[in-house]
Amino acid sequence: MRLENRAPAEGINASDEHPLREFAWLAGGALAALVATVVAVSLGAQWLAPKLPYRYEARLVRDLPAQPPPTDARGREALAELQALADRLAARMVLPEGMRVTVGLRDERVANAYATLGGHAVVFRGLLSRLDSEDALATVMAHEIAHLAHRHPAAALGRGVAIGIVLSVVSAESGRGAAGAVLGQAGTLAALSFNRDQEREADREALRVVAAEYGHVGGAVDLFDAFEAMQRARGDGAATRVEWLRTHPLSERRAQAAREWAAARGVPVDGARRPLPPALAAMRAAGPARR
Repeated sequence: MRLENRAPAEGINASDEHPLREFAWLAGGALAALVATVVAVSLGAQWLAPKLPYRYEARLVRDLPAQPPPTDARGREALAELQALADRLAARMVLPEGMRVTVGLRDERVANAYATLGGHAVVFRGLLSRLDSEDALATVMAHEIAHLAHRHPAAALGRGVAIGIVLSVVSAESGRGAAGAVLGQAGTLAALSFNRDQEREADREALRVVAAEYGHVGGAVDLFDAFEAMQRARGDGAATRVEWLRTHPLSERRAQAAREWAAARGVPVDGARRPLPPALAAMRAAGPARR
C-alpha cells in the first residue's frame, strides 16, 4: 500500500461571500451591541443617580466655582428679587433634604434659564427683557426649581458619566475624555441636557406652583407664547419644528398643555398679572445686555 499526502481541493478555504460584506456584518453587530450597552447603562445610571442622597451631589459640586454675583447695585437688587421669588416658589415644592435653591443672574442677552447641580438655577438677562409680568418669570423659576426638586441634573450627570465609562471599554482615552468632560463641566448647562419627559414633568410641577401662587396659569401661557414668538422672529428652520429633534416640547404644545392642565383641574387660564419687582422691571426696561 502506498501512502501519500494529497493536495487539498482548489478553493477549499475560499468563501463565496465578499470579505468586505462579512466585515460589515461584524462591524455592524459590534456597533449595535455597543449602542445597546450604552443605552442600557445610561438609562440605569439616569434612574439610579437621583435616588442617591442629595448630600453626595452637594459634596460633588461644593468646590466648583459658583455663578459670580452682579457687580453693580442694580444687578444685585435684581438678583435679590429673583432669589426672593425663588424662595417663595420653592416653599410650595418638596425639595430633597438639605437642598436650598440658589439663583444666579447672568448679564447676557441670551433668552434662557437653566438648572444645574447643587440646587443652583441661573437666569439670563436676555430672558428678563422678554417677560412682561412676575407671573411669566415665576413660571420660568418654578420650571427650573422643579428640575432641581426631581433631581434631573443628577440624572443627566449620571447618564454622562456612565457613557464615558462604557466608552472606556472601547478606548481608554476616549472614555476618560468623555467622563472627564462631564465631571469637569458638572456645574454647566452643557453637561445637563434634559429629555422631553423631564421637561414635561417640570412644566406640570411649574403649573401647579404658579396656579397656587397666582390663582391662574396665564403667566405660563404668556411665557410659552413668548417663546413661540421668539422662534418665529428668528426664522427657525423646519427641522426645529420637529419635536423629536428637540429636548423641549414645542412651545405651542406647551401652551396648549397648560390650557388643558388648567381645564382638567378647574383652574382659570387667565387672570390679573402681577408686575415685575422694581429692580427687575428696571432691568427689563433697560433692555438686554450687549453680550
